Amino acid sequence: MASAQGKTVIVTGAAGGLGKAIATTFLAAGANVAICDVVPHRIAEVIQEWDKPYGDRFITRPTNVADEAAVQSLIDDTVAKFGRLDVLVNAAGIMDGFEPAGDLSKEKWDRVLNVNLNGPFLTTKAAIAQFEKQENPGGVIINIGSIASVHGFKSGLAYTVSKAGLMALTKNTAGYYGDKGIYSIGLLLGAMDTNITDAFAHGMHMEAYQKIQGSSTPFRPELQVPLASVAKYCVFLTDKDIAPSSNGSCIMFNKNWPEA
Repeated sequence: MASAQGKTVIVTGAAGGLGKAIATTFLAAGANVAICDVVPHRIAEVIQEWDKPYGDRFITRPTNVADEAAVQSLIDDTVAKFGRLDVLVNAAGIMDGFEPAGDLSKEKWDRVLNVNLNGPFLTTKAAIAQFEKQENPGGVIINIGSIASVHGFKSGLAYTVSKAGLMALTKNTAGYYGDKGIYSIGLLLGAMDTNITDAFAHGMHMEAYQKIQGSSTPFRPELQVPLASVAKYCVFLTDKDIAPSSNGSCIMFNKNWPEA
């Protein structure tokens, strides 16, 4: 596994699921890590689990990524603890219930867009300000996208739009800041066994879900992308030689589902 020795990394939505796997992998690779989440009991569990092996190399903060002041506090606390910021991984995300436009409430649209798109914008904005002003300027932003970033009919409308927007955020940021040593990279993930699907507990639009399932190669459990594989790839992408070459890339990481 690539080394992240001495780097400081923020991972959002990281008290469970994919975010936690990414944060744990960075810690194992030698990084200092700050995580945020909005679920208090998950944060408490992480603190208990990581305290002995990682000691003072991590901090946790309860942070709503759609709250600009809270995001800035996360950045400030991270830099106060570790001295700088090198990597931001935007892993926080929520799913919709597969609702199409005609059946999607404004409330759910706002909720999904706030977490999945407004949040990464706010964290990116704050991270860039820190990357630019610190000694030895520069940094890497990894945005956790989805096959829905490019496939328009693999989820509900709100999730699809949010992930397409995240891909645009990735590319625009890469274009403007790449010559300043700030690199922006997207991972477009396939199906995963992660807590993002908690939203389904509140119901699914079954007609839309069945149409989506019938529109391509049927999903099978063995096509799930392992969390550990994504986490290792995130560490790899922050390598000083790899990040510049990957700037602006939105990389499919999906076990070839849907088929290319």
